[in-house]
Amino acid sequence: MPVFKIEKTKDYTVMSNYYLQDKNLSYKAKGLLSFMLSLPDYWDYSVNGLVAVSKEGRKAILSSLKELEKNKYLIREKKQDKKGRFDCDYYIYEKPYTHLGCTDKGDAEKDTQINTKNKNTNNKDKKDKLSPLVKELINRWFISDSDLDIPFYDELLESKINEYGYFDVIKVCGYIVDKWKSNNELDENDYEITNKYGYFKTALENNLKKINEDTRLGY
Repeated sequence: MPVFKIEKTKDYTVMSNYYLQDKNLSYKAKGLLSFMLSLPDYWDYSVNGLVAVSKEGRKAILSSLKELEKNKYLIREKKQDKKGRFDCDYYIYEKPYTHLGCTDKGDAEKDTQINTKNKNTNNKDKKDKLSPLVKELINRWFISDSDLDIPFYDELLESKINEYGYFDVIKVCGYIVDKWKSNNELDENDYEITNKYGYFKTALENNLKKINEDTRLGY
C-alpha cells in the first residue's frame, strides 16, 4: 500500500493544554494568547503592533487583552517616557499566575512565560508616575494599577480638569466611586459594568455638565 507522508515544518510552538481548555476564556482570547506566545521574546508588544499583524481591529484586540488580564493570563504595566507618552510592558502566562504558586504580581514575575521588556519592579516608582486622580481611583479599588485603560483615564481626567477645573473633577470622581461602591459595583440599573472606562467616562461627563449647568442657573 502507498504511504502518504506529511512534511512537517520546523517552525512550530508548543502550547499548554491548560489555557486551551479553560472554559473561562473565549476562543478569541485563546487565539490571541496562542499568537502572543508564539512570538519571539524580543518582539515589541503593543496594541497597535498586534492590530498591525491581525485581521482584528483595535477594539477586538483590546477586548481580548482585557479578558486575558481578568483571568490572570496577562499583566500589563503602564509606563511613561520623558515626553509624557504612554507605553506598556506585557507579561504573559500559559497558566493564570495565581495557579503558579503566586499570590501577587511580585511573585508572578518569577514565573513569567514571556517578559517582553525589562520590568521596573518598584511599585512605588510606578505609582509615582501616575496622575493624582488616577492614583486615587487605584487606591479606592475602582481600577487596578495594571488596568489596560489607565492611559485613557489619564487623558480623560487631564482634559476635564482643563475644561472644568480640578476641584469639580475630583468632587465628581469621588461621587462616582462612592455611588459605584454603594451599588455593589453595579450600574444605575443594577447591571454588571462590562466596560468600566466607558461607564466612568459617561458618568464623569454627565455629572460635570450637570454641575456646570446648575452653577450657571444659580443653584
